[in-house]
Amino acid sequence: MNMKNINTGGRNTENDSTVYNGNRHVERGTGRQILSCVLLCVIILGAFFLALYQTRHSDNRWTVTSYAPANGEQGTFYTITDNNNRLVIVDGGYDSDAQQVLNILKQHNYHVDAWIITHPHPDHAGAFNAILSTYPDTNVTIDHIYTPKINRKRYEETAHDYDGIDTYYTFDSLTQKMHNVSYLKAGDELDLIGLHMKVLHAWDKATEQQQATLLNDGSLMFRVSGRKSSMLFCADVQSEMEDEIISSYFKDLKSDYVECGHHGNWGLDTRFYDFVDPKAAFMDCPDQILNDTTGTYDAPQLKSYFEEKGVTVYAFHTSPNHVVLQ
Repeated sequence: MNMKNINTGGRNTENDSTVYNGNRHVERGTGRQILSCVLLCVIILGAFFLALYQTRHSDNRWTVTSYAPANGEQGTFYTITDNNNRLVIVDGGYDSDAQQVLNILKQHNYHVDAWIITHPHPDHAGAFNAILSTYPDTNVTIDHIYTPKINRKRYEETAHDYDGIDTYYTFDSLTQKMHNVSYLKAGDELDLIGLHMKVLHAWDKATEQQQATLLNDGSLMFRVSGRKSSMLFCADVQSEMEDEIISSYFKDLKSDYVECGHHGNWGLDTRFYDFVDPKAAFMDCPDQILNDTTGTYDAPQLKSYFEEKGVTVYAFHTSPNHVVLQ
């Protein structure tokens, strides 16, 4: 068999990466090198953006602050703020607390990203009503209002003098005119300035079967959580609702912090807080209730329960109280 001689100019063709085909040649090695460079760039860019994402999210912090009412009674007013100065208000206290709320709103250019009204009792929705109806010149803007849907007829049938039902009438009248109101129910989940919010209880059929304290028991109970920590807000939910909540959401109750049901007074039982297992508890009541020795209130027993478990107790005498969620 005759072999055709090819002049290679003295080069070793066995390891030559260049293939000649007439006047054309294809650089195989160069193609592989380009592909390798592209893959390396993709890997480096991916790692960079992943690190950037993780850094930004690991730096996210939300400060939860509780405030004492101006009248010295039990009430609920919380704010949640983040690194970007976004603002969430939980309730707001009495109408006499409107100025305190406005002072905080001023720091945020009178803008609220979300206002949660857990239920329209005077010590929860009073300031909201006052600001929207009495201080229109402040030009407060609210992106979202979250609240439970109240069965008006059933509430009117069971309301007592202490309910202050006029607060509900005012709140209902104000919000009927708004297009930014969302009525939440158990199981709802949403983003709350970067926190995950899950509703564990709201006014429902079980609430309507009660013979008293319907507005308390129909409050929004919700949990907010970041990547590392969480807080459970129990509003004014009382022990009548415990079995329903525990059976449906016992896996969601565990939280680092808890706002105690009904201000920590005549609210939820200790077995409920066993599921929560917090490291700090907010009891939104004054010292005359928290340290009562006459047996009129049960808040002192709940306080002792927490202290025996090593749980930090925050109350109005140390207000404003702060915790940070991550």
